[in-house]
Amino acid sequence: MGLPIQEIADVFVSMKTLSKRELVRNPSLASRLKPGESLQLEDGKEPLVLSRRKRGRLTAEEIHAELDRLCKGAPAQDTQSALRDLRR
Repeated sequence: MGLPIQEIADVFVSMKTLSKRELVRNPSLASRLKPGESLQLEDGKEPLVLSRRKRGRLTAEEIHAELDRLCKGAPAQDTQSALRDLRR
């Protein structure tokens, strides 16, 4: 699987309200959402909410732990000799 992402209380930052007609005429409004932004489409009884979640940030320890897990069991590499071979 992946690394657990730290809990963040503010998953969504802002929300804009649009009509279905505005979205059909300008669909790029939904594709331009930044992480943490949401769109609310007013259509019928219940509105539809389109959201882009915030990206979780990993700590240095979590990144190193994931790299160690991925490289587990891999043979040791001599990077200097690999660079020398590429330069030739």
